[in-house]
Amino acid sequence: MSDKMSSFLHIGDICSLYAEGSTNGFISTLGLVDDRCVVQPETGDLNNPPKKFRDCLFKLCPMNRYSAQKQFWKAAKPGANSTTDAVLLNKLHHAADLEKKQNETENRKLLGTVIQYGNVIQLLHLKSNKYLTVNKRLPALLEKNAMRVTLDEAGNEGSWFYIQPFYKLRSIGDSVVIGDKVVLNPVNAGQPLHASSHQLVDNPGCNEVNSVNCNTSWKIVLFMKWSDNKDDILKGGDVVRLFHAEQEKFLTCDEHRKKQHVFLRTTGRQSATSATSSKALWEVEVVQHDPCRGGAGYWNSLFRFKHLATGHYLAAEVDPDFEEECLEFQPSVDPDQDASRSRLRNAQEKMVYSLVSVPEGNDISSIFELDPTTLRGGDSLVPRNSYVRLRHLCTNTWVHSTNIPIDKEEEKPVMLKIGTSPVKEDKEAFAIVPVSPAEVRDLDFANDASKVLGSIAGKLEKGTITQNERRSVTKLLEDLVYFVTGGTNSGQDVLEVVFSKPNRERQKLMREQNILKQIFKLLQAPFTDCGDGPMLRLEELGDQRHAPFRHICRLCYRVLRHSQQDYRKNQEYIAKQFGFMQKQIGYDVLAEDTITALLHNNRKLLEKHITAAEIDTFVSLVRKNREPRFLDYLSDLCVSMNKSIPVTQELICKAVLNPTNADILIETKLVLSRFEFEGVSSTGENALEAGEDEEEVWLFWRDSNKEIRSKSVRELAQDAKEGQKEDRDVLSYYRYQLNLFARMCLDRQYLAINEISGQLDVDLILRCMSDENLPYDLRASFCRLMLHMHVDRDPQEQVTPVKYARLWSEIPSEIAIDDYDSSGASKDEIKERFAQTMEFVEEYLRDVVCQRFPFSDKEKNKLTFEVVNLARNLIYFGFYNFSDLLRLTKILLAILDCVHVTTIFPISKMAKGEENKGNNDVEKLKSSNVMRSIHGVGELMTQVVLRGGGFLPMTPMAAAPEGNVKQAEPEKEDIMVMDTKLKIIEILQFILNVRLDYRISCLLCIFKREFDESNSQTSETSSGNSSQEGPSNVPGALDFEHIEEQAEGIFGGSEENTPLDLDDHGGRTFLRVLLHLTMHDYPPLVSGALQLLFRHFSQRQEVLQAFKQVQLLVTSQDVDNYKQIKQDLDQLRSIVEKSELWVYKGQGPDETMDGASGENEHKKTEEGNNKPQKHESTSSYNYRVVKEILIRLSKLCVQESASVRKSRKQQQRLLRNMGAHAVVLELLQIPYEKAEDTKMQEIMRLAHEFLQNFCAGNQQNQALLHKHINLFLNPGILEAVTMQHIFMNNFQLCSEINERVVQHFVHCIETHGRNVQYIKFLQTIVKAEGKFIKKCQDMVMAELVNSGEDVLVFYNDRASFQTLIQMMRSERDRMDENSPLMYHIHLVELLAVCTEGKNVYTEIKCNSLLPLDDIVRVVTHEDCIPEVKIAYINFLNHCYVDTEVEMKEIYTSNHMWKLFENFLVDICRACNNTSDRKHADSILEKYVTEIVMSIVTTFFSSPFSDQSTTLQTRQPVFVQLLQGVFRVYHCNWLMPSQKASVESCIRVLSDVAKSRAIAIPVDLDSQVNNLFLKSHSIVQKTAMNWRLSARNAARRDSVLAASRDYRNIIERLQDIVSALEDRLRPLVQAELSVLVDVLHRPELLFPENTDARRKCESGGFICKLIKHTKQLLEENEEKLCIKVLQTLREMMTKDRGYGEKLISIDELDNAELPPAPDSENATEELEPSPPLRQLEDHKRGEALRQVLVNRYYGNVRPSGRRESLTSFGNGPLSAGGPGKPGGGGGGSGSSSMSRGEMSLAEVQCHLDKEGASNLVIDLIMNASSDRVFHESILLAIALLEGGNTTIQLYQFEKSQNLSPQEIEPLTRIRGCAHTMLCLKDDI
Repeated sequence: MSDKMSSFLHIGDICSLYAEGSTNGFISTLGLVDDRCVVQPETGDLNNPPKKFRDCLFKLCPMNRYSAQKQFWKAAKPGANSTTDAVLLNKLHHAADLEKKQNETENRKLLGTVIQYGNVIQLLHLKSNKYLTVNKRLPALLEKNAMRVTLDEAGNEGSWFYIQPFYKLRSIGDSVVIGDKVVLNPVNAGQPLHASSHQLVDNPGCNEVNSVNCNTSWKIVLFMKWSDNKDDILKGGDVVRLFHAEQEKFLTCDEHRKKQHVFLRTTGRQSATSATSSKALWEVEVVQHDPCRGGAGYWNSLFRFKHLATGHYLAAEVDPDFEEECLEFQPSVDPDQDASRSRLRNAQEKMVYSLVSVPEGNDISSIFELDPTTLRGGDSLVPRNSYVRLRHLCTNTWVHSTNIPIDKEEEKPVMLKIGTSPVKEDKEAFAIVPVSPAEVRDLDFANDASKVLGSIAGKLEKGTITQNERRSVTKLLEDLVYFVTGGTNSGQDVLEVVFSKPNRERQKLMREQNILKQIFKLLQAPFTDCGDGPMLRLEELGDQRHAPFRHICRLCYRVLRHSQQDYRKNQEYIAKQFGFMQKQIGYDVLAEDTITALLHNNRKLLEKHITAAEIDTFVSLVRKNREPRFLDYLSDLCVSMNKSIPVTQELICKAVLNPTNADILIETKLVLSRFEFEGVSSTGENALEAGEDEEEVWLFWRDSNKEIRSKSVRELAQDAKEGQKEDRDVLSYYRYQLNLFARMCLDRQYLAINEISGQLDVDLILRCMSDENLPYDLRASFCRLMLHMHVDRDPQEQVTPVKYARLWSEIPSEIAIDDYDSSGASKDEIKERFAQTMEFVEEYLRDVVCQRFPFSDKEKNKLTFEVVNLARNLIYFGFYNFSDLLRLTKILLAILDCVHVTTIFPISKMAKGEENKGNNDVEKLKSSNVMRSIHGVGELMTQVVLRGGGFLPMTPMAAAPEGNVKQAEPEKEDIMVMDTKLKIIEILQFILNVRLDYRISCLLCIFKREFDESNSQTSETSSGNSSQEGPSNVPGALDFEHIEEQAEGIFGGSEENTPLDLDDHGGRTFLRVLLHLTMHDYPPLVSGALQLLFRHFSQRQEVLQAFKQVQLLVTSQDVDNYKQIKQDLDQLRSIVEKSELWVYKGQGPDETMDGASGENEHKKTEEGNNKPQKHESTSSYNYRVVKEILIRLSKLCVQESASVRKSRKQQQRLLRNMGAHAVVLELLQIPYEKAEDTKMQEIMRLAHEFLQNFCAGNQQNQALLHKHINLFLNPGILEAVTMQHIFMNNFQLCSEINERVVQHFVHCIETHGRNVQYIKFLQTIVKAEGKFIKKCQDMVMAELVNSGEDVLVFYNDRASFQTLIQMMRSERDRMDENSPLMYHIHLVELLAVCTEGKNVYTEIKCNSLLPLDDIVRVVTHEDCIPEVKIAYINFLNHCYVDTEVEMKEIYTSNHMWKLFENFLVDICRACNNTSDRKHADSILEKYVTEIVMSIVTTFFSSPFSDQSTTLQTRQPVFVQLLQGVFRVYHCNWLMPSQKASVESCIRVLSDVAKSRAIAIPVDLDSQVNNLFLKSHSIVQKTAMNWRLSARNAARRDSVLAASRDYRNIIERLQDIVSALEDRLRPLVQAELSVLVDVLHRPELLFPENTDARRKCESGGFICKLIKHTKQLLEENEEKLCIKVLQTLREMMTKDRGYGEKLISIDELDNAELPPAPDSENATEELEPSPPLRQLEDHKRGEALRQVLVNRYYGNVRPSGRRESLTSFGNGPLSAGGPGKPGGGGGGSGSSSMSRGEMSLAEVQCHLDKEGASNLVIDLIMNASSDRVFHESILLAIALLEGGNTTIQLYQFEKSQNLSPQEIEPLTRIRGCAHTMLCLKDDI
């Protein structure tokens, strides 16, 4: 033994234990699933260790303490005396954790101490991370007189072993020498560890290890010294991935066609390194003399790589196919690589090897050496994260990647062959990527579990399973549930385990390690028949005898369910077994539960895997079990995320409504009286006339004996209530049936609507909906059915609440709320049908308001939700006119209002002497008589209270209701309630839109009145005196003052407009409701409420913005267009939504909907077959109409003339305002037979063409379509063209493009062929509006480079260069838009655009893709065509010449001059071109005049070319070049733009000639000089002409009075808009400022002693607002997020009023007024003078602000000082100094805020306390968009303004504690100097 080997054993050493005695062998385990320990004599001995040596390794650890943990385990044991209270348990838990930590620190200290005989140690099994433990309470499984030995996760006192000598030559206290034989004696059991001679029954060849008196000795064999066991070096036993750095792929071993292959695997992931297949894991073995020894790896060590999943070793063998493949395979992109390839081939190696996997480890062919990529000594350690090259030892070759696919037959091969070659290449290096032990352990567990499940499944099939095996498989399945959910077993029921975030890597293991496969086997096994009948039949599972098997099946389904959660690939995998799982539905094994979880909201799976067969299975299950849940499953199949899936809806309609299945449905009829129901099923009106008593709704159904039964719904409900089980079942079945019907009709599925609506008409449903004897949930179902079957169908159309396109002729001269109906002409006969429904809705909602707490009854909430939803749809379909809407709003607000004392419908406002209005209100009251009686007194009371200033004075009368308000509202968390409120918010949004529309109409109405008046005046004056000078020859100057005053009236200034405040308290209730909603814990609701809140405080701004967008249609042409478009869109809409009735369906196995009509349509047979031709014709009629409409709409958008397409902005705007794009987008989503239906393909093409024209050159339309971008992200070419149009020339959209989109298109090229269109899209996004977008350039470049050779096609080696030449010669390739040649040209153009504008990153990448030699070789070839030259030279210009970093080779080498000589040839060709312009080669001319000139100019004017010396030696070429260019200049076909580029080229060349003193022939020189003189004079002349023509233009205009009227109206409208904008500016600001006040003191809107008030007082409101902002950013609600940030910032600005700092009005006499900020654009003559005008503005703003503040806060003052809320004054700015009292109270000091008297610092600290600083930091770290980033910085500045030390310290500390990754974005912020200055102010 060498001295090194004879060293001592230390704590921390890793070793194996070899048993010697009656049984010899290493102690090992049975995998991670089994905790038993065994010795396997057969598998190996000391000279030939077992193959799975990892199972035999143990780490020697010092003794851990366990007392605290023991106590905790005892207390926490489920089923133990559960008297331990929670507090004590927590304390014990804490103590146990503490003990664990102490053990760890202790162990670290003892690492490396020598072990002596007599010490106590613990043995930690490395692979499973468990301790070897003796359990003295249990006997061993085989030798009953011995004690059991197992592996235990935490260990316990049974894990302590004395280490004692076996031979007498050592004694206690000596150091243990490696290789000694020892006895391991458990401390508490006292009987040594023993390798028994008994073999395990279930694992033959494995001997049990137990603890009994014996003579087993254990030889300690060292595997690795403790000192070698460092984390950062590569050592034996490490598990790694090998990542090929150049190809960016992992070395993987997997089976393909039943054979194991080693290959580099391509990944579809965005970054290759994130791919984490478990098949790419390799265990490193360091080869030593002692086969049982591992240790650290040195650069001069030898290594083996063992594939973890299969146990095979990496090796190299001769590969016969390799040579042929190498020759036939088209080589790769990289020219160096090709060179080396050809070297390989030229050397004519006798053999080429490929990497394979071999089962045996002791084969010499599996030994490799590692070669460092940096200089390292051979005896230094290999770092764990290094790059290495692999050298195969026995063949002396180097591992080398190839591009030869193994799986050639796949559409997208992912397995690339890897071999070895004698040539060592730098780039064939692998990165060693270490894998964490936890990941390896997961893999081991999965691997072992898979094997165990497989073997058990086999036994189940044969029916030979023992009870123990059954128990172990149950235990294993439970473990798998916890494994995949990442939870821990804490004694709860394993079937109830729920988890929110699945562990994705483990889910992936479940699939990759075939666990899912084995689970399906396990589910099939008991029921498969292997000859003598199956072990079990499914029907017997319910039997108590088979409960264990049922439990096993349930666990299997649970594991499946957890494995697929949120993981697409597993879902696909499990869905393949769909048919099998369906067979097990209904046997209570949770199959249906798994299927539902799998399909729920999973549109793709539903569309792909649900066929008629599946639906039939469900239907037969319904028939068999009559259980409502199966109806529920059916209804779940046709909906995903509340959107219908037409395909499955159709299938379900066919199955469920098929007459043969009528017996499973319950039939509904209206029956006259109990006795004579046979034939009578009267409906509709006569029913109502007959009187309520006699008509009832009856249900008819078949019971289990197929007998027909019937009963009226009311009776059923009554009996069910009394507990009759049968009736309850029938009723719940019926309810589910109604829900299924509703789902079948969802989103206007006419197949279902037309069938079912006959049986369940409007009246019948209404009768049941409003029948209070029925249970709420049944009424809710009826209500839902009403909505989907009768309300949401043709002819109802959603009305657009705000209409921007207005016909001038249709604007009325008067308008009032009562007769204003936004939906235009209301459809009376339809309204009639639903009149009673609307009545019911309103009554019901009033009833809800009358309840004490509207949402206290859980059951009733279901109905409330449905009724509100119905109301929402009725409103959106325009059933209510404006006055009805305003009435409904009050009810809805009352439902939402948390202050139920004050919610009463108006009696009358006694306030400002409005008695005269009383009579209107009386009318209203008649409708709400009920209300009056209940609430009359309360209302008067409240009115008095509200006027009296202060909320509810403490009179006994008011105190009573107040006490009641305190009761907690029961609606806290109920999601149903939240959704109801969300629907109400949607309604309110709509109503606000209608109000906006009404206000626009009012403005237009005012405008038209004034216009008509002024016009009539003008016509009188102008007839008398036509020669008036001055402004009045403009037809009738409008009276702006008057218009503005009237405009102010529409905001509630005038009496008839008070209802516009939505409640009768001036918008106060509305505001309170919104504030209350914002404090809910339901993000969508909060977002909705915030949107309304901001809208509420920007009403004037909103009207202004909308008014600017109004498009007045005056000319007859416009009006005709409008009408035509309207008619077309209505028709198109109805055709599209009924697509299922007319789109051709291919012939499936089942007939199409109505018999042979499908075939008819397809063959379009016109001969006289007996079928009526009607159906066929509707279909072809629809196809034709749709086609015509699309063509018409398309033509409207663009003006096509011979040479140029021009977009018509006006028409595009009209189409946008009328929502044409929305209809066409719907059309694009119609499902159709892609292969057969050619007519539909044509329609789709036209639809795309329309969208392209719709957004051509129109940025707003582009932005609109951009929102629906996901519809176009599929491989279609049409979609790609449309996408190109959406982004074309739109800098904004291009610069915000998502990486996903770029990846999609590059991926399309890879998978769907090299189509030029995809490349064109990429070209579009890189450059817009003439600017380059660096971000996009980088993104496109990165994706192209990642995708490799599928996308980047270059022809730069010998063979493929010939291909390129052939293509250029062939006429066809040159003409065909999609030929490989065109693709290549576009690709090179794309690369050129990516490098344009000096982008270093992309230039470097492109240099390597297309080297200079290749460019020259292609361009100078005689067959090269101009198109290719243009692309290549353009690329050369941007990538090599016009660059940021100097490309040396350009200026030193020969290349450029070669090209210049080639240019000369082309220049001659162009100049000698035929004089006949029809046959001119325009492309060549373009090349010569633009591209060549551009590169010559750039080259010679580049700063780098000045230093190059080559020019001197190349003078002749230079002179020829100048001559050639000069010759081009004199060609007569030059266009002006071409002439300019040629001229600038001549100028540069002549400058260079002068500076470099190059001799130019005299005649040429003089000509050049003349040219410059001439061009100078031309420039001056043109400038002169321009000036003259500009003067004349004005006169010409006035002559064009043809469309005088039209122009007149439009111009006047513009004037009005700008005048209003001026006038309303101060008011807009005043409105917004009130919002800030409200945010400062929201609590004052709530009555005292309410929860809401308390919450607001404690800062709850602001806190919620701040919390929600971050969520907004995550959900991409960017606009709202920015608004909140701005508002928070406003809370801290010292009030700057309207423009500049403001003056308190009393002090005007001695104040110097600051200039008005916008006086320059005010019309001077009208306004008195800027300062006064500004003062005027201020007065108006202040007045409005006062009004609003009083309105919201009553006469309450938020604090003692009067001006706190009402004055804007920031203290006097006058010479009077702060001494004078300003604004009627003590003037606030200049730094204090006027908001509720908080100083700026207090506000900042208040916001900071509620989390503003955190928010700022979070947003800055995560901001995806620049605008949010910008706003966050501004908010940060506001928080720090004035040097607020508290916040500075906080932010400073926060930035100190960040990790390096987090600091990176913070350094961006440091750029904002202001923030940093504020931070440093005091620190």
